[in-house]
Amino acid sequence: MTMAGSGGWWDCGGQGDLLEEIVEHAELNTDLILAAIRDHGFAAYDVLVKEFPSDQVVAEFTKAARSGFTSFGVGVHLASLTDKGRKRLDSLAK
Repeated sequence: MTMAGSGGWWDCGGQGDLLEEIVEHAELNTDLILAAIRDHGFAAYDVLVKEFPSDQVVAEFTKAARSGFTSFGVGVHLASLTDKGRKRLDSLAK
């Protein structure tokens, strides 16, 4: 599985600045979940629980999936961005 503009799901593609900026300025929200998935792939949950309580992280992953921004198989926290999720992140970068 690869994401647009990257070498693979493990490659942050030099876009980690958005994630760092969101973490510095915001509480946990869907946009932060999407940026973490883009930048860290399946490790996004592990990165986020260093800063936020696990139950809140899972709740936001669930909201992102229900909104159609992510898709998942085994667990909601092991998510991939959908086209809708990538478009949402692109709109934030503008």
